[in-house]
Amino acid sequence: MIEPCDRRRVLLNRCAPTALVLLGAAGAIAGVLAFTAPSAPPPARQTPALAPFTSAEPDTYTGPTATPGLRPNTLSIPGIDLTVGLVDQGRDDSGYLVVPHATKAARYKGSAAVCAAEGSTLLAGHVNFPDGSPAPMASLVRATKGMPLYVSDKSGMTCRYKIVGLESLAKTSLPADTFATEGPPILRVVTCDLASPFLAVAGQAQFANNTVATAVPWP
Repeated sequence: MIEPCDRRRVLLNRCAPTALVLLGAAGAIAGVLAFTAPSAPPPARQTPALAPFTSAEPDTYTGPTATPGLRPNTLSIPGIDLTVGLVDQGRDDSGYLVVPHATKAARYKGSAAVCAAEGSTLLAGHVNFPDGSPAPMASLVRATKGMPLYVSDKSGMTCRYKIVGLESLAKTSLPADTFATEGPPILRVVTCDLASPFLAVAGQAQFANNTVATAVPWP
């Protein structure tokens, strides 16, 4: 029987949550994306293929771009039918990001605020539920180049971004500027890559890679 995550905390060997390890190094934050996972991966037929792209490639998205009406603290990517609430979270004593239920995502409080004019905003959430079925964030792999992404802050102000990159990265390979609080504004959305090998990472059985979508403000 799987223990429910009533405390909304991410702890090793508890529940089946997603954990983002944030390791302090020389006064800075370095990222090691280690995620715990359910005891078994979902069936392969449930796993859509990730088609990676970079900012150097031409846009391929051709759908609607009208800004939707969002509730405060919401992430929305209409092109892939992804809408989740956002919860500001920090780290626990073990250095893991506290991640909410799989129907929501966490904004790491050590990153830039939502709609910030500079720095990097980090959003992370579960890719699947404890039974292995895909959670809303699983649709991130279907993002395409130029697809609009919308995020609202706690006041309800909605900001529009454009997705410019999609990658499957090893859990120790998050781009360094993911944790920058200065410099150009960037938003990264991160979840596990269901199509990556299911093996031991940081002593836990989990997916080896993360799906990482990079977006920039779109006036």
